Amino acid sequence: MTDVLATPPPATGSAPPATDSALATDSALATPGAPSTPAPRPAPGPAAQPKPARPRDAFFDNAKFFTAVLVVVGHFWSQFGDSRAAHAAYVVLYAFHMPVFVFISGYFSRGFMRSTDKFRSVLPTLVVPYVIFILLYRAQLILINGVQFRLGELLRPHFLMWFLVALVFWRLSAPLWGHLRHPVAVSVAFSLVGGSWAFTADSTLSRTAGLLPLFVLGLTVDPEHVRRLRARRARWAGLAVLAAALPAAYVWELGTVVPKIDSGLLYWNQGYDAMGFGTAEGMMWRLAALVFAVLLGAAFLACIPRGRSRYTEMGTRTMYVYLLHGLVMKTLDYTGVLDKPVLHHPFGIVSVTVAAAALGVVLATAPVRRLTRWAVEPDARWLLRSAPGRT
Repeated sequence: MTDVLATPPPATGSAPPATDSALATDSALATPGAPSTPAPRPAPGPAAQPKPARPRDAFFDNAKFFTAVLVVVGHFWSQFGDSRAAHAAYVVLYAFHMPVFVFISGYFSRGFMRSTDKFRSVLPTLVVPYVIFILLYRAQLILINGVQFRLGELLRPHFLMWFLVALVFWRLSAPLWGHLRHPVAVSVAFSLVGGSWAFTADSTLSRTAGLLPLFVLGLTVDPEHVRRLRARRARWAGLAVLAAALPAAYVWELGTVVPKIDSGLLYWNQGYDAMGFGTAEGMMWRLAALVFAVLLGAAFLACIPRGRSRYTEMGTRTMYVYLLHGLVMKTLDYTGVLDKPVLHHPFGIVSVTVAAAALGVVLATAPVRRLTRWAVEPDARWLLRSAPGRT
């Protein structure tokens, strides 16, 4: 079983992947009742070699690694709202890091548009890990905070578990987007209208609707457009955009040049009413958030290294980083460690940032994978029936 985000899409114009039925023997395909005849002896010559597997794209593994580390850093930065500079960096990070994570998830979900057999992976790779980690998070609350156990809480995604729920919905909807002429435009319209619906009081459903365009963009984008981000000019442009975003966010935080807008726009977890917007105003700000997410996300991807490195393989284990770091952070949060005054000064903020990045790296290592695979990638094949044609 592999990382939830790890199966690369086939290159444009390539033949669809072979299925198990392509491995059928001649006898299995013979006409029933016909006498069997020996197969003709192949002409002498070199033995046919199996087609080598297409190598993984180091660029996307690198992008997944750096995005996962930024997710960890961003969650720790959420504790530093009293520092305007730290919060400005936090705003920039939240403007693009989860949108990029969702975009990459869409890019690696293209198989769901072509084969319904892919749906078999939803249960073992998303639903079962969700159940395991929601139990772990609830056990953590009970043991550290003394919270009373309620069975209904198991159905409510806790902290970062919303992503697994959203990814289930997004992947199940993948075939629909493959049939639409303008899938991104339709998903943007759904996101804008969805912000005004009553269900957006539920943060998971709000994020599922709000971030849908980023998933659909990854699902349907022309790979050639992504390759253009690897050009040297794109890298310099990306660095310039990210560098300009930091002072812009700082000025926005001051609220003197432009009116300060509810940063809930960057969390995608609230509807327009909850943020104090009317429908038209909310749609305008959500559209702006989507535009900035694409702009900053493209700038970030343009800065990603192209070649293989030590961290490239770690990019295949991003779900370990995502799911496990929350347990570490919540333990520090519940025990009051992150509230220590020394951590809220510049040196403390830098120290926490370095420690958070190091945590992301450690959680992506092979030893951590071996120790925690039972939870992140459980062997749940026993829950599935054998697919037709398989024994």
